[in-house]
Amino acid sequence: MELPRVNPVGLLEPPDEPSTPRRFSRGQRLLAGLFVALFLLVTVATTVVSLGRYCLTTDAADTRALRP
Repeated sequence: MELPRVNPVGLLEPPDEPSTPRRFSRGQRLLAGLFVALFLLVTVATTVVSLGRYCLTTDAADTRALRP
């Protein structure tokens, strides 16, 4: 496998050898991207909900519950 090179002008020159086809189909790549996006969305949403509930149910100014 030959790596691409940059010519003196700064343009990327691909190697002369033919490239190999993609390993997975477009549909499989889109499905995998969808799963990653859903995972990230659920992670962010549950973190926001969890922190929101914690912040809304705790009162830093109320020190009556603390021991003297």
